[in-house]
Amino acid sequence: MNYIHKEIYFPSSDGKNKIHAELFIPSDNNIKGIVQLAHGMMDYVGRYGLLADALCAAGYVLAGNDHLGHGDTVATPDDFGFFASKNGYTHVIDDVYKMNRILREEYPDKPLVLLGHSMGSFISRLYAEKYPDSIDGLIIHGTAGPNPALGAGKVVVAILKAIKGERYRSKFVCSLADGGYNKGFDPAEGEGAWLTREASLVSGRPNDPKTNFIFTLSGYGDLFNMLAGCNSKEWFEKFPKSLPTLVISGESDPVGDFGKGVRYVYDNLKKNGASAELKLYPGARHELFNETNRDEVFADLIEWLGGVG
Repeated sequence: MNYIHKEIYFPSSDGKNKIHAELFIPSDNNIKGIVQLAHGMMDYVGRYGLLADALCAAGYVLAGNDHLGHGDTVATPDDFGFFASKNGYTHVIDDVYKMNRILREEYPDKPLVLLGHSMGSFISRLYAEKYPDSIDGLIIHGTAGPNPALGAGKVVVAILKAIKGERYRSKFVCSLADGGYNKGFDPAEGEGAWLTREASLVSGRPNDPKTNFIFTLSGYGDLFNMLAGCNSKEWFEKFPKSLPTLVISGESDPVGDFGKGVRYVYDNLKKNGASAELKLYPGARHELFNETNRDEVFADLIEWLGGVG
């Protein structure tokens, strides 16, 4: 390993929970910059060891917190997939800012880039609009464009919440939200085929309670609100124009509609004057950092990071 691993906790912006965070620091402490991670849905920072090793070898700290309802921030199993009773995603965004403040205090003179994966890309996109002066660059990884079924999804969630309660876990809503991601891939590859061609790196997910759970209805409501917000006309118009931004995805990632949704995000950023670049990887799927071509991805990231700050 090319890093020293540290774990910390800090109080959540919700005033109730303790947020778990991890830092991966270059072993030689020769630090060029900081990459702050916003992880994805049913995900946690501890899954990013391969990325940490590559970044730390190049002189970059990788650090991030487990969002509310995720990873070791969760106090009881009942909390998995739950942010808060109302507008929980705003607490998630504000927790990322609290993590940012910790990193800025620890490394005040180093450039800091926010990297958001999947749901974390929605969080990061909204974060960049709310706290633009806190970051020197943004990497949007595995994101999605507008979903025409989003309005209907919100209605279904609202009705079920009124009947079943905010913490109810609906297999129906789960199937609507992401049940189709594995379609189009060889069934022999298993349920995680849409994530990566490197089957060994996702084979353990079904046995990991931190990656194998159904989001609560409240959590899905927050997810849908984030997706709608970061694809709104207002968001593209307000996005900080001078912020160096890299949009990356696999061309075979169903979350990004096999490149179409990702191009929508990039095209609208450019249309509104943003300083954005796009990189799509042929054949790659949702988790680029666990993909068979991850060394290529890491090299591209490190090259781009060298131009920030």
